[in-house]
Amino acid sequence: MSTTHRAPRSTDVVVIGGGQAGLATSSCLTARAVDHVVLERGEVASSWTTERWDSLRLLSPNWMTRLPGFAYDGDDPDGFMTAAEVSAFLGRYRRSFDAPVESGTTVLGVTPHDRGFNVTTSTGSWSARSVVVATGACSDPHVPAVSAALPAHLAQVSSIHYRRPELLDDGPVLVVGGSASGLQIADELARSGREVSLAVGEHVRVPRTYRGMDIQWWMETMGLLDERIEDGLYAATTLEGIKAALESPASLL
Repeated sequence: MSTTHRAPRSTDVVVIGGGQAGLATSSCLTARAVDHVVLERGEVASSWTTERWDSLRLLSPNWMTRLPGFAYDGDDPDGFMTAAEVSAFLGRYRRSFDAPVESGTTVLGVTPHDRGFNVTTSTGSWSARSVVVATGACSDPHVPAVSAALPAHLAQVSSIHYRRPELLDDGPVLVVGGSASGLQIADELARSGREVSLAVGEHVRVPRTYRGMDIQWWMETMGLLDERIEDGLYAATTLEGIKAALESPASLL
């Protein structure tokens, strides 16, 4: 019988996505003995192995890499993980509590019913009281409309498809975007000997370090990383707010 016509399997919660958010949700549900399943279109941490460039480094230092019931315990707490190391970390996290992941399962649709939701997938259907969408926000590249007007001979590659310099066509490279992805990729291309131009809009940056400490240490110490927007500290998370806070850090410690 075709898998698409099997009777729906039942569980209390369906979690869509087997990355860090989905696994963290699974850990919390497991700790509370809530029956659930994690549906992942590829393998655990698939985006870190299939949608990131080879030399990517996290923006947060290793000591900040922590999830419910699990944390970095290596010998380089002030270093920055590569994409491959993140993938390995998440794999260990999954095994630490035996997360109920259904790999190779693409969610095709979610529809409500009188007792919860029906989740249609490439391997069959699930019926659940609740659904958690943990698919992330970085899987769909934002490509400006102007790209369609560029000459056909110009090769265009989004960061989600970029892997390493030698896979690009020969010649100069224009990197559009001055945030973390753009800067890391532009730096790698320049180090490889390419002529690189970096197009930057109104992007602003906070300092990487301040008074010898990483900016993430300051943000955590000041409590910014624990606050929600609705708690009234949104202004302090803007560049101006962070600058103002750093000018008188003693009042925040």
